[in-house]
Amino acid sequence: MVFSNINIKKYMKYTVLGSKGFIGKEFTKYLEKKGHECFTPEIRKESLKGIDLGHVIYSAGVPNFMQRPYDAVDAHVCQLKNILENSNFESLVYFSGGRVYNKINSTKENDDLIFNPLDKDDLYGISKIMGESLCIASENPRVHIVRLTNVTGNNFTSNLFLPSIIRDAIIKNKIKIFTSLSSKKDYVYIDDVLDLIPKISISGKDKIYNIASGKNTESEKLINKISEITSCSIEVSSDAKEYSYPETSIIKIKKEFDFQPTNVLDKIEDMIKDFEIFFKNKLFFYKIKLKNLSKIDLF
Repeated sequence: MVFSNINIKKYMKYTVLGSKGFIGKEFTKYLEKKGHECFTPEIRKESLKGIDLGHVIYSAGVPNFMQRPYDAVDAHVCQLKNILENSNFESLVYFSGGRVYNKINSTKENDDLIFNPLDKDDLYGISKIMGESLCIASENPRVHIVRLTNVTGNNFTSNLFLPSIIRDAIIKNKIKIFTSLSSKKDYVYIDDVLDLIPKISISGKDKIYNIASGKNTESEKLINKISEITSCSIEVSSDAKEYSYPETSIIKIKKEFDFQPTNVLDKIEDMIKDFEIFFKNKLFFYKIKLKNLSKIDLF
């Protein structure tokens, strides 16, 4: 990955909201390693009114929004409103998602979006867009929005597609998938996200940025790569359906930040090694927990 030379001070204060999630945890580790101060409050339990938050990474959310719709709206909208209205900060980056493009064929940041409140799956996108609208309505030039696709990395216990199949290949020596091998979507590697977000927060010229690899990867390529390394077997469910999405535009971040995305296929071997080390050390502890992680997220 290559980025333009942007001056970021050696020491800054960051507030990471959503620090218990995968991306938030990785951000906290990354920033602390760089020598920055990291404040990781629980926004539902701590008042942040009047507090100097420095540079805010707003990654708050809930993993199972369909089962927790009120919590999802609270995280995506209500807590954001409190920060924008009552807190002091130097910059804020709000994490939205690529799901906002689900009902259109184009994925440029300024495209008109379509949502249906009668579709329960649209709750996520509607609440994220409400958060985006609040950011824009704040008229604060230091507030930015990023629309992330499928962020992947060493998220060892996740139910999402890629970490699930790597975990099953290692623990069960078998991958069973419930979507067709021809299904494809965009995977952006966590290191790319960690490098890019601070640059957007400090020097971003625009309001909204897609953060993606810009290229969809077929499930078949991922699974064949994993099977080649682990020698696991592969089973495709008899009722597997194909899920495919338009490729996400990264024209803006390539032009402004000279962004060159990591190819997730190039990281599979390293991810497998890291997963193997993790489960070798943690297998006893997670033996019971893993029984509850057998159902893979539907792509």
